[in-house]
Order: sequence, then C-alpha cells, then structure tokens
Amino acid sequence: MLAHGIGERGDLPLPLYLFTWAMVLALVFSFVALGVLWTEPRLAREGRGHRVVDYRSVAVAHWLGRALAFALYLICLYAAFFGIDARDRNILPVTFYVVIWVGGQLIGGLVGDVWGAINPIATLARGAEAVGRAVGRVPGGGPTTWGHWPATIGVFIFLFYELSHPSGADPRTLGWLLLVHAGITIVSGFLWGADWVIEHEPFTVFFAKIGAMGPLFLRRRVRTGSAEVRRRWPISGLATMDVRPGTVMLILVAIGGTSFDGFSESELGREIFGDYFGWSLAWAELGLLVVSITLIASLYFIGIWWTTRVADIEFGAAWREFAPSLVPIAFGYAAAHYFQLFADESQSFVFRLSDPLGRGWDLFGGADGLIWRIDPTIVAWVQIGAILLGHVGAVTVAHDRAVEIFPVGKSLQSQFAMLFVMVAYSALGLWLLLTA
Repeated sequence: MLAHGIGERGDLPLPLYLFTWAMVLALVFSFVALGVLWTEPRLAREGRGHRVVDYRSVAVAHWLGRALAFALYLICLYAAFFGIDARDRNILPVTFYVVIWVGGQLIGGLVGDVWGAINPIATLARGAEAVGRAVGRVPGGGPTTWGHWPATIGVFIFLFYELSHPSGADPRTLGWLLLVHAGITIVSGFLWGADWVIEHEPFTVFFAKIGAMGPLFLRRRVRTGSAEVRRRWPISGLATMDVRPGTVMLILVAIGGTSFDGFSESELGREIFGDYFGWSLAWAELGLLVVSITLIASLYFIGIWWTTRVADIEFGAAWREFAPSLVPIAFGYAAAHYFQLFADESQSFVFRLSDPLGRGWDLFGGADGLIWRIDPTIVAWVQIGAILLGHVGAVTVAHDRAVEIFPVGKSLQSQFAMLFVMVAYSALGLWLLLTA
C-alpha cells in the first residue's frame, strides 16, 4: 500500500465520458475567459504579496519545527537499522513515502514551502559546513553548471524505490538509501556549503517548486538581513519560479511517476504485471515508468513545439518559460492520486510515533489505534476536483506567461496546443482515477 497507494474510491454517479466532457468544457471555458479578460500579466505583481508577520514573531516556532524535523530524521534513520524490518510496523516507510513525499506536495501546494522551513537535510548540511569552517575550510567552489539535474536524477531514483524496487518499502532497504543520501549531503556540505546542497538536493528543490503555488512564503531582505512572512494569491508565486537546466524534466518526472502509479493500480496495469514477480517485475515496472515519463514529456513537447511555430521564440526558451505551468498539474495529480493514502496513512504515522521501532511500545498512547476512513465517494469528488483545479491553474499560469512574453494576438494563438496538452493530461488523469 505504501509503494502503490491511490486508496479506495467509490463509484461516481456519472460515467467517465461525462466527467471527461465536463472537464474539457471547463478548460475551454477557462481558456476563452482568460483570453478575453486577462490581457496583461498579473501573477508576478500579485506574487509580491503582503506582509503577514515579521519573522521574529514566528522565529521560535520555525526553529522548533526544524529541531523536531531533524529529531524525526534521526529516529527514522535509527529505526531503519535497529527497528523491526517490517514496513507496516516500522516508522520509516510511512514517514518517507507518505508524510514527506505526499505531505510535502499537498501541504506545499496548499500552504507554501513548509519543507524548506523545517528541512532536516538542510540542517545536516549546515552542520557539515560548520565542521568544514571549524577545520579551516571555506565552503564553495562546487559545480555551478548542473542546474536541477541532480534533483531530477534523485527524484527518479526515489520513484524507482517507491514504485518498482521489490523491497523498496522495507526499512533496511530504505535505511541504506537514506544513509547514502546522508553521506552525499555531509560531503557536499563540507566541501561546497549548505547553500549548494539546498540548491541541488532532490526533495528540497522539488518541494520548493510545489511550494511556489502556496499562499504563504518567507521573504528575506538581503540589505538589512531581516525577513517576514507574506501572503499572496495562490499560484502567483509561479510567475517568478526559479527555472534552471533540468527543472522541466524534474516536474515531468514527478508527473510521469504519479501517472505510472495510477496505471499500475488500474485493471489493465494489473493484467500486464500479473505474470511478473521479484526483480523481473521491478524491471518491467521500471520500463513502464520510463514510458510514462516519456509520454508526459512528449505531450509537453508538442505544446512547446506549436508555440514556437506561431510565436517568435526559440524552442529552448519556450521549454523553460512555460515550465511553471506544469507545477499545478503535478500538484493536482498528487492530490488526486494520494489524497486517500495521505488521509489513512498519516493517522498510521501518528500511531507509529508511540512505537517507532515496531517493538510493541506505547510511548504516548494510541499505538494500536484504528484508522478512520473518509467516505469513498467524498474521496472520488476530491480527486476529480484536484485534477480540474490543477489543470485550470496550469492554463492560467501558461496564459499569464504568454501575455507577458508575446505580443497581443500571438499570446492566445500560442496557447492552442497547450490547451490540447491540458485536455490530454486531464483525460489521462481521469482515466487513471476512474479505472483504478
């Protein structure tokens, strides 16, 4: 369940084709409305936001959150090697796959980059940097041309463990993966500094992109060194999202991974993989994971290719410029496919806190608690709503970017193929949900 976890879904009162048509009409209506009413870029202006509180007012909560996150990181690492090697009793699998991976996306898209605020990997890297400074080494000089490719490769490796590896949810297997990751973090932090680690570490980079959707963010003033928490319109932060080499593929890999997870739970997916087991199943699933990512990337490629045909822009520039429009899709897919899993297994995580090693402890009470399940029909409507809102958000971001970089007339024409891409993504997402 932890590795493949769409969760239960009730039968909807309408068939798949009606939902598909309704979603297509909603996207087309949004496209037309934006073309008529949204004639100048707005998101970058709205993304500056308004002050909520001064950082000093929340500094204690911030540092407490970082301390608790780092303590949980150490507990999970210890539980990996010294707790029971059972995925349903050890705290590590549910923490790694549900609380961090799924929760980081859901909370990031709805609130902001909370992971960036409490990131235990950044804490570990800062410790390594401090050791380096203590022995006289000035951090810096790390590779500057890698962009977000290390993060992209890291997320792909994570997806292999989550979705394909035969023992990818076993604590010992995850423990070795975390240990290697920690070693890379410590060495990189010692040699090149914590900032370099933060700019390249997979989860940190990816959650920062998802967090750009959120209404809350922390803005630091370089001159004064002060900071403040600000609020903004949802998705407006995507207008100024940091895009580097590898950023587009990072998001496409995440969307492709979620799509593959949905497909593997479908009736067709179960038929395809039914005769495989062990590592033969792992390689078959890995191959189809690559196919899924390729399909998702190809659809985006088509949209960008059309944009270059009707507007005066190079392919590489367009590929990067419209990258932020993929983020709401990644969030919508994650919310749709993992909402039930997160609702169920986050309760399991709370129970595991009382017995992190799986040895029968009950430190805080409730270790043997029962999971309260949301009505499957409600789950289904939430999933469909997530798909719809994610794609409407994507159309909005793409349109805002188009009116900023293209002249009047070309901006709307350039988005015809992107609308087709959004419709294709929506239909695929609905099919994966409703056939699981």
